[in-house]
Amino acid sequence: MTVTRFARGIVGNIGVKLIALIVAMVIWFSAIGQREVERTYVATLDFVNLPDSLTVTGRVPTEVELNVTGTRRDLLLMGFKKIRVQVNMNRAVPGRFSQRLSTSDVLLPPGLEPRSVRIVSPLLIDVGLERLQTKRVRVAVSLSGSLQGNQLLSSVPGAVPGWVLVTGPESAVTPLEKVFTKPIDLGKIRESVERDVDLDYDEKIFDCEPPRVRVAVLVSARGTRVLANIPPTILVDREDLFAEVHPKTVSLTLEGPEALLDTLSSGDVSVLVDLSGRPPGSYTLAPEVIVPDGVEKYMMDIDSLRVIINRAEEGPRSM
Repeated sequence: MTVTRFARGIVGNIGVKLIALIVAMVIWFSAIGQREVERTYVATLDFVNLPDSLTVTGRVPTEVELNVTGTRRDLLLMGFKKIRVQVNMNRAVPGRFSQRLSTSDVLLPPGLEPRSVRIVSPLLIDVGLERLQTKRVRVAVSLSGSLQGNQLLSSVPGAVPGWVLVTGPESAVTPLEKVFTKPIDLGKIRESVERDVDLDYDEKIFDCEPPRVRVAVLVSARGTRVLANIPPTILVDREDLFAEVHPKTVSLTLEGPEALLDTLSSGDVSVLVDLSGRPPGSYTLAPEVIVPDGVEKYMMDIDSLRVIINRAEEGPRSM
């Protein structure tokens, strides 16, 4: 009987009791929300009104630590919104730029008015300023690893476009001669491929346009090819001299990608004998051999040539 009477006391007028509980909780949360507390926030640092001809260099801070005092409610709402600190750069010139941060630089979310805002770190902004420069720079394809098995590159991979525009600080852009692609791993390539590859550059310093290029990696099986009856080319720097060379033709054995070797003829290679500065006489010389890009190695059927230099009015000398 006592238990039943107790239960009726609890559930009796339940609606009124729930409303009273809710009102009490609202009053309690309101009282708690009006208490002042201090919290630490990290704000985003922005450089605004920077002249288009300048860029910030060196170690540039991106965040500012703040201590904010205000009601618990305001600070709770502030935690869901972005706080920014702005540095006005409208009077900046090349060189060093220093400015002490103040609370007037802090941009709080609309509708929130904490009692106090204090900057903790950094208190001073000190950065370098340089003129921006834009330069047309060649693209170099970066390769890593090696092809599998009997495969070779048919040609040196090139980028399309082969040149890009690089914009950045004058001191960094001026000496720049080329920009590399991110490495292409040859060990993962089984057949000729063409793909888009990102350029490998520090985005905090440079801006590249376009930021990626098209690269074709052409592969072929390894092969050999013999080019016969190649006449050596004689280079003489005096009109009153002429030269004879023996033998009159040579043969080259080339090794490289089959796809490349199948397109070559004797006219695509050069065997040069440079006689510049040499007086009349008889010489045994090793020629310079020039082969197309992509040929891995070559071998000539003889090691050296016999060359006789005569004056123009003289007849040929006996070998």
